[in-house]
Amino acid sequence: MALGGAEVAARESGSPTAKESGSNFRPDIQGIRAIAVTLVLACHASIPWAKGGFIGVDVFYVLSGFLITGLVVREIEKTGKVSIRNFYARRAKRLLPMAALVLVFICIGTLFIFSLARQVEIGGDVFAAALYFVNWHFIVQGVDYFAAADGIHSPVQHYWSLSVEEQFYVVWPLILLVAGALAAKFRRPTKGLVLVFIVPVAIASLIYSIHFTQVNPEAAFFSTVARAWQLAFGAILAMVLPKTKIGMPAWLATVIGVAAVGVLGWATYTMSASTPFPGSNGLYPVMATVALLVVGASGAGITTRILSTRPFQYLGNISYSWYLWHWPFVVFALGIFDNLTWQWLVVATLLSWIPTQISHTLLEDPVRRAKILKLRPNRALAIGGACSIAAAAFGLWLGSNRINVDIISQDEVAGAAVVKNGHVPLVNSVDKIKPNPLHAREDRGQMYSDGCLLLGPRTESGDCTYGDPDGDISVFLFGDSHSMMYMPALDAIGKERGWKITGLSRGNCVIADVKLSKYCDEWRQNSLDRIKEEHPDLVVVATSTQAVYSLKKNGKQLSRLASEPYLVDGMARTFRKLEKDSDKVILIRDQAQAPRQPWLPHECVAENLDNLKTCAFAPKRHPELGFDVDAAEKTGVEIIDPMPILCSDGRCPAVIGNALVYRDSYHVSATYMETMAPWLEKELAKLDFPPGSKQSGN
Repeated sequence: MALGGAEVAARESGSPTAKESGSNFRPDIQGIRAIAVTLVLACHASIPWAKGGFIGVDVFYVLSGFLITGLVVREIEKTGKVSIRNFYARRAKRLLPMAALVLVFICIGTLFIFSLARQVEIGGDVFAAALYFVNWHFIVQGVDYFAAADGIHSPVQHYWSLSVEEQFYVVWPLILLVAGALAAKFRRPTKGLVLVFIVPVAIASLIYSIHFTQVNPEAAFFSTVARAWQLAFGAILAMVLPKTKIGMPAWLATVIGVAAVGVLGWATYTMSASTPFPGSNGLYPVMATVALLVVGASGAGITTRILSTRPFQYLGNISYSWYLWHWPFVVFALGIFDNLTWQWLVVATLLSWIPTQISHTLLEDPVRRAKILKLRPNRALAIGGACSIAAAAFGLWLGSNRINVDIISQDEVAGAAVVKNGHVPLVNSVDKIKPNPLHAREDRGQMYSDGCLLLGPRTESGDCTYGDPDGDISVFLFGDSHSMMYMPALDAIGKERGWKITGLSRGNCVIADVKLSKYCDEWRQNSLDRIKEEHPDLVVVATSTQAVYSLKKNGKQLSRLASEPYLVDGMARTFRKLEKDSDKVILIRDQAQAPRQPWLPHECVAENLDNLKTCAFAPKRHPELGFDVDAAEKTGVEIIDPMPILCSDGRCPAVIGNALVYRDSYHVSATYMETMAPWLEKELAKLDFPPGSKQSGN
């Protein structure tokens, strides 16, 4: 995040010598940093009117590009060169010790709060964060910044923005150095050559960001390439603003400043997890920050005066430390207490001020001010590097946990085959299993790996065809992530029987004919149009009934329970459309959800391989949340209940036939689902699919 780096530049230009010579110290910039960190903290505390507070990151990026570029170019203009060693040394002593301290704290806290499986996941995150590639680590993992796995994010997730900034620090001074060398060689103004380099970077990155945000918004959010333009906009401003104060009437400065703050407030209030970001929406906070910087350069206007006051200066000074500390406090609070209201998350955020102030006073400031580190940049680099390596080692250690069990192949898994006459065996120990309980979340199947579970603004399911692509029988699988869950079983049936299986799935999107969100509603309609066009032999529907599908009516947000009647009616309308546009519709009803506390099934298995009975849970469905079944009964759609293959005698085992059954609290693992193929084929035959199966007994 452009927290530490921006302050380094501001502080360096604000040294006593700089102030005495009338240099560029800008107290208003510290005030802007205070606004930005407040937005981020409010968003992370889940304050209802600050859902878009993540834009604080964009504000920091503009500040970082502005200050760092100005600092380096001034050095080039003054000396004809820039010391890359000194540049990195300043960043290292300012950023790395604090970042490493918090990462070590996260490792220690994780040991006491989270399960073994979560420890392994977080250990990998810590390692990537310590070496500043965690944003790419999250992209590879398919992490959605806004959607927490089972309600709890990684306590390291906020380090993604630091990684983007550090990657910027590696490349940016080298670009500026080349521009400066060319300017000297051809006797051209340094700033002009710098603009020649960075304007195309800004344009290309913005175009890429807009495109990539539409294609893969989860990855775009973390992408350095999709974020580079925000830093570049700040850099461009640093090159075009004059060194001296710009002339601007106080009234105009006030109007622009208030408007810029208003844009930040509007974006914070209106943007949310459903807003495609960064893309073109990132222009709002970026241009608002540019406007505040321009106004601040004039020294006029009420916003500049307010931003320069002591409260804003104080928050700006501690913003880097507070940014680092606040998020693990929020995540740990959720890990301990679960389902906290936003008011309690605010309390957790405020409590994080205590280590913030202590570490700022005892570590951050002393290291930054240490004269010996300024005089000996190699020592600063060594200390910073040692801190990062130490934190990475902690992450490796945390993530190196192993369990004493053999991980077997799919061919060796019995899974649902051991279920006989409706009896699901409840074993107490296993010496072999699939998948590894420590990596259960990754067991999502080929459909997920192919990107066929839509998220973000994508509304058109691609060519997600499985089974036998040339099969004579056409089957569509339609619904949210609970429908995708059944693809391994249908894929196996399709390959065996010559069925063409097409997946139409979108995460967190109910297929009931109700208004949920723009992109969900568009995807649903596009999917229904596609089904109508192809008129398949069968549409298999599956949806989560436990998800927070709460609707709005007359401008008022309804509770999940109050939304139920509307979901039933909407689902009935969808069923009628499907019955009209296909030969047959079958609902696979939602299964019982596993409890999240005290731990998830796979977490329990990892720590109780010799006492697996403790990991079984009672199959409880919410008695009033069953819109899928209610709508099916209302319209005559036939139903398959998966519970007999998952549970019996009032218990749902976490391991069946050496297969880990659940990859989280509400999704069956792809491993176990594939073994359910014979069972599912028999259930379909009972409902006479393919036609004639019921009479033939197949």
